[in-house]
Amino acid sequence: MASSPKTGDLELGQKIAQRREELGMTRKDLASATDLSYAYISQIETGYRLPSAKHHLVLARVLGLSLDELFGAEEAPPVPVRSQVFAHAAPVGAPRAATAEPRSRRRPSKEEVVELASQEIESLPASVRLEALSEIQLRIMRSMTEEQTRPRR
Repeated sequence: MASSPKTGDLELGQKIAQRREELGMTRKDLASATDLSYAYISQIETGYRLPSAKHHLVLARVLGLSLDELFGAEEAPPVPVRSQVFAHAAPVGAPRAATAEPRSRRRPSKEEVVELASQEIESLPASVRLEALSEIQLRIMRSMTEEQTRPRR
């Protein structure tokens, strides 16, 4: 009988197990809280397999961690700005008024925005790229929905 190769990440599994234990949870508790099977949790923690993209958020939420804390590098270096077009942009989540950019600075083209976003997503660990892309899509859809439902003056 042939065995399946390990396709997981032992470091990630250890991080999940450590956080679960810090919270005083058993694997059974984590399985119950996430609605995932005990066997699946065990396989993730032992590095046998990676959690699927759809389970990243639920694991992070139950463990009280951000996706970066759970799936990112321990001491991730700051991400360099790859385009001078965005060198003075406000941090993600900052109010738009906080940018204090002169009006003369040109707005980046669609192509430049797509290129920068692609580079940034590709710089993330493979295990969180799809989740990041999904979150961006969700934020944009919410923003568009809010704009369309906002009363016009």
